[in-house]
Amino acid sequence: MKQRPNKPIPFKIQKSEQHALLVQVEGGAHFYDQLHYHPEFQITAIEQGNGIFYAGNSMTSFSPGTVLVIGSGVPHLLKNAPVFYTADSPGINGVSLFFDHLSFGHRFFEIEELAGIKSVLQAAASVFKVDDLVEGHLLRQILSTPNHKQEDLVIAFLQILSSIRKADKVLLNQIDYAPRLNESESGRLNAVLHHTFQHYQDEIRLEEIAQVAHLSRSQFSSFFKKHTNKSYIEFLNELRIEEACVLLQKRTYTIEQVCYEVGFKNVSNFIRQFKKRKTLTPSAYRKSWSS
Repeated sequence: MKQRPNKPIPFKIQKSEQHALLVQVEGGAHFYDQLHYHPEFQITAIEQGNGIFYAGNSMTSFSPGTVLVIGSGVPHLLKNAPVFYTADSPGINGVSLFFDHLSFGHRFFEIEELAGIKSVLQAAASVFKVDDLVEGHLLRQILSTPNHKQEDLVIAFLQILSSIRKADKVLLNQIDYAPRLNESESGRLNAVLHHTFQHYQDEIRLEEIAQVAHLSRSQFSSFFKKHTNKSYIEFLNELRIEEACVLLQKRTYTIEQVCYEVGFKNVSNFIRQFKKRKTLTPSAYRKSWSS
């Protein structure tokens, strides 16, 4: 059936019933950037590519070395930086793993020896980002999975889950926040997200974005708050800050240039909003990334 545009797309992961785990090599000009969801858990390691990862009601920047763990049924997308949508795109590389609670049988994750890994899967009911601080060990584990076959793949997968359990994790989406949208609502939300990702550098008035959702200004404010747990202005500022983080990782932009490039109108407000979300000034963030 042909999918309607601008609604979260339910994905059917093409995993054989004879296989517990699907290993997908990511490649091409950019990552898949349409809001979608699937019942399987997803672990994605990014070797090349940067941009914004959006899931549930939160977002964060991604770059080479990022590892993401996405819960079952959580709408998500990866929006690459603009250069990846040009003819000169440097291309993306990565590996994604798809599995579910029953991949290894009904009781596999219930045994006492796997209690710690079970807790990882329970936490993955939301979404989190893994800080891979041990010289990229987890990243290499995931990127090597296409080379494993049969029992070696299962062993490697359990080692990956063990590494994730031991690593520091940053919760992105609230565990107690699970949006449920009907077809009309999901179409509106996806249209709003698409418009915002395309035009965050410009001034976006509430009247304008309300028209995208085919709602009045007051109706839109209530709708967006209900389905994201935040106001649209909060969401827009978060997106601009995450885009700023991508630019700050490069030395080619000054702080002032980054401010205007992501849509802020004055530097003092940019610094204030940045510190509010990241607890660091843009300069301190750049230094921490360099170190």
